[in-house]
Amino acid sequence: PMRPFYYLLLLLPSLLLFGFARYYFTSPSSPLSSPSSFSSWSTFEIKQADYLHNNNTNNKQANSNNHEDDENIGSNTTTTIIPLPPLTTLLSPNGTIISDISFLLDFAIIAFPKSGTTFLKDYLNRTNETHLHQSELCMKRDPLDVADFVRRYHALHVRYDQPRHPKTVRFGIKCPGTFYRTDDVHVYHRYFPKTKFIVGLRHPISWFESFYNYQRHRNVSGLPSDTSKLVGRCDGRHFHVCTDRGRFHAALARLGKTPMREEGELDLLLGRRYEDRRQQQQQQEQGQGQRESNRKTNTTRENNGSHHSKKHQHISSSSRRRHLAQNGLPNRVLLYQVNQIHDHRTSEELSIDLQRYLNIRQTLPPIASYRQTKTRAIDICHEEHAEARGVLVEHGADARVWMREYFLKHPSVSVVESSSFHRILDGWGVDPCLNDTILHEREV
Repeated sequence: PMRPFYYLLLLLPSLLLFGFARYYFTSPSSPLSSPSSFSSWSTFEIKQADYLHNNNTNNKQANSNNHEDDENIGSNTTTTIIPLPPLTTLLSPNGTIISDISFLLDFAIIAFPKSGTTFLKDYLNRTNETHLHQSELCMKRDPLDVADFVRRYHALHVRYDQPRHPKTVRFGIKCPGTFYRTDDVHVYHRYFPKTKFIVGLRHPISWFESFYNYQRHRNVSGLPSDTSKLVGRCDGRHFHVCTDRGRFHAALARLGKTPMREEGELDLLLGRRYEDRRQQQQQQEQGQGQRESNRKTNTTRENNGSHHSKKHQHISSSSRRRHLAQNGLPNRVLLYQVNQIHDHRTSEELSIDLQRYLNIRQTLPPIASYRQTKTRAIDICHEEHAEARGVLVEHGADARVWMREYFLKHPSVSVVESSSFHRILDGWGVDPCLNDTILHEREV
């Protein structure tokens, strides 16, 4: 009869020991419940804690190293990695764009010809955080241009192991002259509204001389030595060399950054101010009798509906303005002057501004000044080119006023080192051949 009691006595020490062990290992007051007591943790628990700690540290480090979009800078939220979509989800077999491709192009050097675009492309390719196609890559009227770009730059994202977001490499292209072509601008409006533009500028006279000599250096035939024949619009025979292509402000207006409602702005964009002045000069060169005849003819035309033609011109420009206002590009724009590349102080500012603008972590290398020694076909300062220079100075004066009073006031437009940029811009309304202080720009 005492056997069950005997068994209970035998089990009692075991039960007490189990209860004590359970309390010691699980109670909040137990020393082993403290995270600092690593020596009492199991091997698995220690490995698991180390993994979680290291993984969190690596994630934070990766997030701090990855580039973020401008709107995410300063945010404390963890960056979500969006993987690169397959090419087949972006492009159909026949080359039609079927999805968002804006992430493929981070920036574009789409300045005007002979404004440092090749130098800037080579310079930015010196960092491992940017990649630009070695040759010019333009997306023009042909839809196949966009499809070809998508294939090339999707392959680059795969090659550099880049997700859709965030990226550690910025991808860009170089295509000078984009703003001359409406179709090119439309491509950016439709497919690349987030691409950052880098736009180079230079004095219209310096640009004209450099572009003319460049085309002659390429042995382009049919380019007249008499530059007065190149005054006005390009007619297709002179390989885009004409004074009208020095109207940089009219080309920049295609971005739709300004309202284009005031007559003053339209006069600047359409060149009405200097056109009226040129007509007056032509009349002064004609005989008195011819001037009287012109005056009578103009009066007759005005009375018979010549005003309708002027009104029609205004309607046409107004319609163009409305189109740009409705379809203005949201892209950010960074402007620089070619002269800023060659000045040691401003070249440092250019490097810093490019680094910030493109969100590059790596400090860009110093810019070494260079000077081209190509043979000149013309010296623009010779008297025989005075007519072309006179027109180009007028273009420069209009561009200077328009940029300051309209274009540069848009919040998405910025310039490299503002004080030097505006100082150089001041000279646009002056003939550098007649002003020793800015004559050196011709050597750039």
